[in-house]
Amino acid sequence: MSDAPQSTPASTGSDRAELRTLARGGIGGLLASLVSGLGGLAFITVAAWGFPKAEVGIVFTLTSLFLIALAIVTLGSDVGVVRFTAIRMHSGQGDDVAAVLMATLAPVWVLSVVVTGLLWFCLPFLPFQHEYVRSAQVVSLFLPWAATSNLVLAGTRGLGSVRPTIMVESLLRQALQPILAGIAAFQTNSAVWLALAWVFPYAVACLVGLRSYTRLCAAKGRQAWLSPFAPQVRAVSREVWSFNAPRALTQIAQIGIRRADIPLVTLLAGPAQAAVYTAASRFVASGLQAIKGIQQMVGPQIARLYAAGRPDQAGLALRTATTWNVMIAWPVYVTCAVIPSVILMIFGRDYSSGSSVVVILALGMLVGIAAGPVDIALLMLGRSGLSLRNNLAALITNLILNILLIPGLGINGAALAWTASILVSNALPTWQIRPILGNASDRTTALVAALAVVSIATPATALRLVGVEQPLALFVATVAGGLVYLGLAWRFRRRLHLGELAAVIRRRRNRKVNGAGSAEGRDCVSPTATAPQEPTA
Repeated sequence: MSDAPQSTPASTGSDRAELRTLARGGIGGLLASLVSGLGGLAFITVAAWGFPKAEVGIVFTLTSLFLIALAIVTLGSDVGVVRFTAIRMHSGQGDDVAAVLMATLAPVWVLSVVVTGLLWFCLPFLPFQHEYVRSAQVVSLFLPWAATSNLVLAGTRGLGSVRPTIMVESLLRQALQPILAGIAAFQTNSAVWLALAWVFPYAVACLVGLRSYTRLCAAKGRQAWLSPFAPQVRAVSREVWSFNAPRALTQIAQIGIRRADIPLVTLLAGPAQAAVYTAASRFVASGLQAIKGIQQMVGPQIARLYAAGRPDQAGLALRTATTWNVMIAWPVYVTCAVIPSVILMIFGRDYSSGSSVVVILALGMLVGIAAGPVDIALLMLGRSGLSLRNNLAALITNLILNILLIPGLGINGAALAWTASILVSNALPTWQIRPILGNASDRTTALVAALAVVSIATPATALRLVGVEQPLALFVATVAGGLVYLGLAWRFRRRLHLGELAAVIRRRRNRKVNGAGSAEGRDCVSPTATAPQEPTA
């Protein structure tokens, strides 16, 4: 972390306004992302306690393959829906909103149906147990529903409202999955029913998303639907898919980095080991939800400031986002690295062998978070080709190392492969954006990172040095360290720009009390805002 130019507490009024804008967008996304992450973690926990490890491993493999297939059939087009819908709304071409969605949805839906049909008829010919094949067939049936849900929710964000995405995706779907898994656990130990519990909420989300999109179009006086053969649809198709094509490969590469390891562990180490690896690795990855709101907001802000000829303020937004990310996420990952066995107790004793996976991935995530949202910044600078090459390089690194390391090191090899891909996917864009925006981190970032390590890691480490290994004692010591960390963060609140975050929270609380502000204003997002994505790590 080098000492790039940064804003001081005596920043200009313009700088403070930009930081408040970043905070305002990040807080709402933060709350939704936390709920989403807890829902995903709850599903894994229910599955771990309620089903045999082999069944859990198979279902986790199927869910990863489902998400990879979803990225393939949607072709990165949700970002295009947001972008072109927002552009037409803000340029007075709102009548083309329906054309944009249909130009995207029609080919995606056809492709998803074709893929579903192929999977349904081809899967029985594979040399796997009948129950696992049946589970895969059940999961594949919901691919068109999930693709449609993604695109109609993207349409609502393009129309200026993030609320449907929060309510449908982060709350409804993520809450239904662990509830249905719990019901299934009381009825059977079959992988088919656990798989259905995970995938069925996509159909519910699709129906509610369609209703939300239609109602939002009506509220804004826009036409919601057109025939896929309408002239307006043909007129925008070329423009939309020219943008979507390179983004599709990038999205497939990103989901491959995050999800290809689980099927490879199942293939090379067995489904029981895949269950342990998934529980450990997804627990670590769930910590990224804590910073998704800030990641989501900083991209459009960098794009706007850079396009306006203000790269200094764009760099300030990037560095502040990195500092806030470290401030929020580093305590989570330091805790994971210090007391991994205590954390894994939530999944039961059968999953304690994943402790080393937690440590390896936590260390990798610490590096990825400290690097900052550099891939997002690269995209907002218009370097989508560089982003694609970076993600392909990370994916190739991930796949090669998984194949080489899993046979000898098991799930630890998969963790090392993912960590290596984190380093690659952050090192390349960090080097590429530096001449334009400067470093993504600075001395303030280093300060908050040091505060997290010293305050949270010290108590548990001290107990271990004197021979104390009781889980409760280690947990209490780590919580006490967390409280010390909060106090230190408040002590340095001016350098951390916490005033901007606090001001936004106060305004939102006052607005709720006084009933001020329209619903539309509260939901408004930047015209260039994209779908919530996992950070680079």
